[in-house]
Amino acid sequence: MSTSYSTALSHIILAGTGIYCLIGSKHFGQKFFPRGSFGIIILHSAIGIWRWGNPSYGQKAAKLYKLTSLLQDLIALPCIVTTIWLSYGYMWQIAYAYTLASLFPLVAYMCDHNNIDNEMTDVVIGANCISLGVLAFIHQNYFGVAASISYAFTHFVIKNDNETYFNITSQDLYNYAMCFFAFFALKTVLD
Repeated sequence: MSTSYSTALSHIILAGTGIYCLIGSKHFGQKFFPRGSFGIIILHSAIGIWRWGNPSYGQKAAKLYKLTSLLQDLIALPCIVTTIWLSYGYMWQIAYAYTLASLFPLVAYMCDHNNIDNEMTDVVIGANCISLGVLAFIHQNYFGVAASISYAFTHFVIKNDNETYFNITSQDLYNYAMCFFAFFALKTVLD
């Protein structure tokens, strides 16, 4: 992996979207889950800017970038799902279970010498996408449905698999698709 200024640019745009959403989520009150979701997106994007935009020292951040990428995958969506469960008055135990269950792949990653279990991650993300989509649809929060679809498309279709689509790397497409998710997630929690 070398320097890619287009990927650094996509991280700059994603960081900007994350900052916009973080500022917009301050109107949501005491719930910190949306801020956690947008905060991890901003953190990962900042490290991505360094990783992909710095030709001299970017390689040294590759391991940290991989960890924050996993954190973004595992935290961003479940925090929004937890917020929606709490917003609609469901039991807090169920709401918190979505965020806590998403940490199992992270624990497996740490215990298994930094090997990612993609199947476990896919199950957690799939369950969260389905939960957000169904719950938002039941309560007629169509931004929630859009957030669920955009995240599912981002994770399961685009993936981050070092492929190239129409001369655009999958990492760049992934970042741009995450911009859509972040915007829809903000509208979901504010709706």
